[in-house]
Amino acid sequence: MSTCITLYTSGSTKEPKLIHHRSIERYVQNSIKEIGLTPADRVLNVYPANVIANFTVTAIPAITVGAHLFSMNFEPFSYIKIFKEFQPTYISLIPRHYEILSKTKGWENLDMKCVRYMVTGSSSITQEMIDAFRLRGVQTVANWYGMTEMPPPVFVGYNTAEFDFTARDGYTVDFTDEGECVINGWPTGDIFDLTTKTFLKRKVASDGNTWKT
Repeated sequence: MSTCITLYTSGSTKEPKLIHHRSIERYVQNSIKEIGLTPADRVLNVYPANVIANFTVTAIPAITVGAHLFSMNFEPFSYIKIFKEFQPTYISLIPRHYEILSKTKGWENLDMKCVRYMVTGSSSITQEMIDAFRLRGVQTVANWYGMTEMPPPVFVGYNTAEFDFTARDGYTVDFTDEGECVINGWPTGDIFDLTTKTFLKRKVASDGNTWKT
Protein backbone atom coordinates (compact mmCIF):
# COMPACT_ATOMS: atom_id res chain seq x y z
CA MET A 1 0.00 0.00 0.00
CA SER A 2 1.30 3.45 -0.96
CA THR A 3 2.22 5.86 1.83
CA CYS A 4 2.29 8.88 -0.50
CA ILE A 5 -0.14 11.30 -2.06
CA THR A 6 0.42 12.89 -5.49
CA LEU A 7 -0.21 16.66 -5.52
CA TYR A 8 0.62 19.70 -7.57
CA THR A 9 2.72 22.34 -5.86
CA SER A 10 3.01 26.06 -6.64
CA GLY A 11 2.98 25.72 -10.44
CA SER A 12 0.20 23.68 -11.99
CA THR A 13 2.20 23.46 -15.25
CA LYS A 14 4.93 21.48 -13.49
CA GLU A 15 4.86 17.78 -12.75
CA PRO A 16 3.02 16.82 -9.54
CA LYS A 17 5.09 15.62 -6.60
CA LEU A 18 4.83 12.58 -4.38
CA ILE A 19 4.49 13.68 -0.76
CA HIS A 20 4.51 11.32 2.22
CA HIS A 21 1.40 11.20 4.37
CA ARG A 22 3.51 11.75 7.47
CA SER A 23 4.94 14.91 5.88
CA ILE A 24 1.43 16.20 5.15
CA GLU A 25 0.48 15.55 8.78
CA ARG A 26 3.53 17.48 10.01
CA TYR A 27 2.87 20.38 7.63
CA VAL A 28 -0.76 20.56 8.78
CA GLN A 29 0.28 20.78 12.42
CA ASN A 30 2.85 23.47 11.58
CA SER A 31 0.16 25.51 9.83
CA ILE A 32 -2.30 25.15 12.70
CA LYS A 33 0.34 26.36 15.15
CA GLU A 34 1.47 29.29 13.00
CA ILE A 35 -2.05 30.49 12.17
CA GLY A 36 -3.39 29.76 15.63
CA LEU A 37 -6.38 27.92 14.16
CA THR A 38 -9.14 26.89 16.56
CA PRO A 39 -12.68 25.47 16.22
CA ALA A 40 -13.96 29.06 16.47
CA ASP A 41 -12.33 30.03 13.15
CA ARG A 42 -14.14 30.42 9.84
CA VAL A 43 -11.92 29.39 6.90
CA LEU A 44 -12.63 30.44 3.30
CA ASN A 45 -10.69 28.17 0.91
CA VAL A 46 -10.23 28.76 -2.83
CA TYR A 47 -7.53 26.18 -3.58
CA PRO A 48 -8.40 23.11 -5.71
CA ALA A 49 -8.26 19.71 -4.01
CA ASN A 50 -5.30 18.58 -6.17
CA VAL A 51 -2.86 21.23 -4.92
CA ILE A 52 -0.79 21.02 -1.78
CA ALA A 53 -1.99 24.38 -0.39
CA ASN A 54 -5.46 22.85 0.01
CA PHE A 55 -3.95 20.12 2.18
CA THR A 56 -1.40 22.05 4.18
CA VAL A 57 -2.51 25.69 4.27
CA THR A 58 -6.32 25.87 4.27
CA ALA A 59 -8.80 22.99 4.06
CA ILE A 60 -7.14 20.14 5.95
CA PRO A 61 -5.86 22.35 8.81
CA ALA A 62 -9.42 23.69 9.16
CA ILE A 63 -10.92 20.19 9.19
CA THR A 64 -8.29 18.95 11.63
CA VAL A 65 -9.15 21.54 14.29
CA GLY A 66 -12.89 21.46 13.59
CA ALA A 67 -13.14 25.00 12.20
CA HIS A 68 -16.03 26.05 9.94
CA LEU A 69 -14.73 25.51 6.38
CA PHE A 70 -16.20 26.96 3.19
CA SER A 71 -14.48 25.74 -0.01
CA MET A 72 -15.21 27.30 -3.39
CA ASN A 73 -13.80 27.66 -6.87
CA PHE A 74 -12.25 31.10 -7.17
CA GLU A 75 -14.40 33.51 -9.15
CA PRO A 76 -14.03 37.17 -8.15
CA PHE A 77 -17.68 38.26 -8.01
CA SER A 78 -18.69 35.11 -6.12
CA TYR A 79 -15.70 35.47 -3.80
CA ILE A 80 -16.69 38.98 -2.73
CA LYS A 81 -20.32 37.94 -2.25
CA ILE A 82 -19.46 34.84 -0.22
CA PHE A 83 -16.83 36.73 1.78
CA LYS A 84 -19.45 39.24 2.92
CA GLU A 85 -21.88 36.49 3.90
CA PHE A 86 -19.42 34.05 5.48
CA GLN A 87 -17.20 36.59 7.29
CA PRO A 88 -14.06 34.42 7.41
CA THR A 89 -11.46 34.82 10.13
CA TYR A 90 -8.75 33.13 8.05
CA ILE A 91 -8.08 33.24 4.29
CA SER A 92 -5.26 32.51 1.87
CA LEU A 93 -4.85 34.28 -1.47
CA ILE A 94 -1.93 34.49 -3.90
CA PRO A 95 -0.91 37.48 -6.08
CA ARG A 96 -2.98 36.32 -9.07
CA HIS A 97 -6.10 36.31 -6.89
CA TYR A 98 -5.32 39.88 -5.84
CA GLU A 99 -4.76 41.02 -9.43
CA ILE A 100 -8.22 39.74 -10.38
CA LEU A 101 -9.99 40.99 -7.25
CA SER A 102 -8.49 44.47 -7.57
CA LYS A 103 -10.29 44.88 -10.93
CA THR A 104 -13.62 43.57 -9.63
CA LYS A 105 -16.63 45.67 -8.70
CA GLY A 106 -17.04 45.65 -4.94
CA TRP A 107 -13.33 45.35 -4.12
CA GLU A 108 -12.78 49.04 -3.33
CA ASN A 109 -15.31 49.04 -0.49
CA LEU A 110 -14.83 45.47 0.76
CA ASP A 111 -14.69 45.35 4.56
CA MET A 112 -12.24 42.61 5.61
CA LYS A 113 -11.91 43.40 9.33
CA CYS A 114 -13.21 39.92 10.17
CA VAL A 115 -9.93 38.38 8.91
CA ARG A 116 -7.42 38.07 11.74
CA TYR A 117 -4.85 36.12 9.67
CA MET A 118 -4.21 35.87 5.92
CA VAL A 119 -1.57 33.76 4.19
CA THR A 120 -0.05 34.73 0.86
CA GLY A 121 2.94 33.47 -1.09
CA SER A 122 3.91 31.32 -4.12
CA SER A 123 5.66 34.18 -5.96
CA SER A 124 7.04 37.67 -5.42
CA ILE A 125 4.78 39.62 -3.06
CA THR A 126 4.58 43.40 -3.35
CA GLN A 127 4.10 45.76 -0.45
CA GLU A 128 1.28 47.31 -2.49
CA MET A 129 -0.65 44.04 -2.32
CA ILE A 130 -0.08 43.65 1.42
CA ASP A 131 -1.11 47.24 2.06
CA ALA A 132 -4.29 46.79 -0.02
CA PHE A 133 -5.49 44.00 2.27
CA ARG A 134 -4.42 45.86 5.39
CA LEU A 135 -6.31 48.95 4.20
CA ARG A 136 -9.45 46.81 4.03
CA GLY A 137 -8.99 45.68 7.61
CA VAL A 138 -7.06 42.37 7.47
CA GLN A 139 -5.26 42.24 10.81
CA THR A 140 -2.20 40.19 9.78
CA VAL A 141 -1.01 39.48 6.24
CA ALA A 142 1.58 36.72 6.53
CA ASN A 143 3.88 36.24 3.54
CA TRP A 144 5.02 32.60 3.75
CA TYR A 145 8.12 31.36 2.00
CA GLY A 146 7.95 27.61 1.55
CA MET A 147 4.16 27.80 1.21
CA THR A 148 4.02 24.78 -1.12
CA GLU A 149 7.46 23.50 -2.09
CA MET A 150 8.69 22.99 1.48
CA PRO A 151 5.60 23.85 3.52
CA PRO A 152 4.77 25.57 5.71
CA PRO A 153 6.44 28.07 6.23
CA VAL A 154 10.22 28.09 6.21
CA PHE A 155 10.17 31.78 7.12
CA VAL A 156 7.58 34.56 7.23
CA GLY A 157 7.12 38.29 6.72
CA TYR A 158 4.31 39.85 8.75
CA ASN A 159 2.56 42.79 7.04
CA THR A 160 5.66 43.34 4.94
CA ALA A 161 7.25 41.97 1.78
CA GLU A 162 10.49 41.69 3.75
CA PHE A 163 11.16 38.26 5.23
CA ASP A 164 12.55 37.40 8.61
CA PHE A 165 15.26 34.95 7.55
CA THR A 166 15.13 33.15 10.89
CA ALA A 167 14.45 29.50 10.02
CA ARG A 168 11.57 27.63 11.66
CA ASP A 169 10.62 24.11 12.71
CA GLY A 170 13.94 22.38 12.19
CA TYR A 171 14.84 23.92 8.82
CA THR A 172 18.36 25.21 8.25
CA VAL A 173 18.64 28.03 5.73
CA ASP A 174 21.71 29.37 3.94
CA PHE A 175 22.18 31.64 0.93
CA THR A 176 24.75 31.53 -1.87
CA ASP A 177 26.60 34.63 -3.04
CA GLU A 178 23.98 35.17 -5.76
CA GLY A 179 21.19 34.97 -3.18
CA GLU A 180 19.93 31.45 -3.89
CA CYS A 181 18.17 29.97 -0.87
CA VAL A 182 19.50 26.60 0.32
CA ILE A 183 17.23 24.68 2.71
CA ASN A 184 18.61 21.75 4.69
CA GLY A 185 21.46 21.56 2.19
CA TRP A 186 19.22 21.51 -0.91
CA PRO A 187 19.39 24.42 -3.40
CA THR A 188 15.85 25.69 -4.05
CA GLY A 189 16.42 27.72 -7.21
CA ASP A 190 14.83 30.73 -5.46
CA ILE A 191 16.83 33.96 -5.64
CA PHE A 192 16.50 36.60 -2.91
CA ASP A 193 17.76 40.14 -2.54
CA LEU A 194 19.77 39.74 0.65
CA THR A 195 19.80 43.48 1.31
CA THR A 196 16.03 44.03 1.20
CA LYS A 197 15.29 40.42 2.27
CA THR A 198 12.72 40.02 -0.50
CA PHE A 199 12.10 37.27 -3.04
CA LEU A 200 13.31 38.16 -6.55
CA LYS A 201 12.81 35.29 -8.97
CA ARG A 202 13.16 31.62 -9.77
CA LYS A 203 16.54 30.56 -11.11
CA VAL A 204 16.62 29.64 -14.79
CA ALA A 205 18.40 26.44 -15.82
CA SER A 206 20.80 26.26 -18.76
CA ASP A 207 18.04 24.77 -20.97
CA GLY A 208 15.90 27.86 -20.42
CA ASN A 209 13.43 26.15 -18.10
CA THR A 210 12.61 27.19 -14.58
CA TRP A 211 14.97 25.57 -12.08
CA LYS A 212 13.71 22.28 -10.65
CA THR A 213 14.82 21.06 -7.24
